[in-house]
Amino acid sequence: MKDIYELLNDLNIDESEFEEMEVNELEKANIKRSLKKEINKKKKRNSWKKSIAAASIIVGLSVTTFVTYPAYAGNIPVIEDIFRFFDNGKSGFYNNKKENSQNKETGLYYDYKKFSSELNITKESNGVKITINDAVFDGKTLTLTYTIESEQDLGNADISMPRIIGMKAYGGTGKTSKIDKNKYVGILTVSNLEDKKLDAAHINWDIDHIKNPDNQTLIKGDWNFDFSLDATDSKIQLTDGSAEKKGVKVRIGKISINPMSFIVYYDQEVTEIVKNKWDGVNVELEIKDDLGNIYSGEDNGGMRKDSSYHVSGSKTFEKLDPNATKLIITPHITLRDYNSDNFASVEITNDGKKEIPLPEKRGKGKEEFVLEDIIIKIKK
Repeated sequence: MKDIYELLNDLNIDESEFEEMEVNELEKANIKRSLKKEINKKKKRNSWKKSIAAASIIVGLSVTTFVTYPAYAGNIPVIEDIFRFFDNGKSGFYNNKKENSQNKETGLYYDYKKFSSELNITKESNGVKITINDAVFDGKTLTLTYTIESEQDLGNADISMPRIIGMKAYGGTGKTSKIDKNKYVGILTVSNLEDKKLDAAHINWDIDHIKNPDNQTLIKGDWNFDFSLDATDSKIQLTDGSAEKKGVKVRIGKISINPMSFIVYYDQEVTEIVKNKWDGVNVELEIKDDLGNIYSGEDNGGMRKDSSYHVSGSKTFEKLDPNATKLIITPHITLRDYNSDNFASVEITNDGKKEIPLPEKRGKGKEEFVLEDIIIKIKK
């Protein structure tokens, strides 16, 4: 199937039929990102240096207007908010080619803006301004967007995660993206891994430094945020589906369904044979429903239990089709070894850092396999 850029190339059009449309900074950044994405699809990256150079050229473009062709303007991805910016133009369950499909564009964060609280809280320190734009809490998981403006380059701006008061065990992920010179947007999630749901979240986000991962420099400052959010409506359904193969077991403990997404909570267990052979075990969940819809998702992190191999984690998926009655969950397993290229372990001593030798195990490289489907009936 041709993408929108190939379709436009096939058209015979008159330049007088074009219209100019003003765009904001997020939309400019999305245009640049889309162009880079298309170039990478068409051109194999021969070397790391060449790929970086190509990306730099695109980022250097000055985009002030977006030229549209009226007949196809609705199909070109345009960023509506920071949540959607991080969807990267993903298409979700309504794109299943069925006659009863609602043909509605969606993505993991498609409805987050609608159910979020607009905060626009700004703190400034040491030449860096951080603003929390929007946030939403579903009783277990906090998702928020932020903007950073700086007097100097921050790379991908690595910052600490917020803390939800009263949570003892939680995982989280975050992303930051540069949209213009010294201007950045980001999104992060913090998910409660304990067996409790909160009616409201009291959040403390105390940032005392920002790290530039490109050159490992630190900017110290004081950006302290304190705010509260009421939880959106959500429904938790306990389940007990599981699948096991080659010494790896995945159990689905519960799912949480809210107006903009659903979260799957799972446990990973492995046998002693697997522990003795492989250094690490990774679980990826592929999810579809009984209508043929396939859901994209984002990991929320996990909590290790009695060993590094036994993990409780969760993953957030895009909005559930209201007509679905079953979820088909397919666990994909990767067993891998640790080597100097993909893993490092150090011990902090009085004399500084000391590298810890990796233990030798029989498993080399990686082994991948798929467990049987876990079927979960959705309670209405």
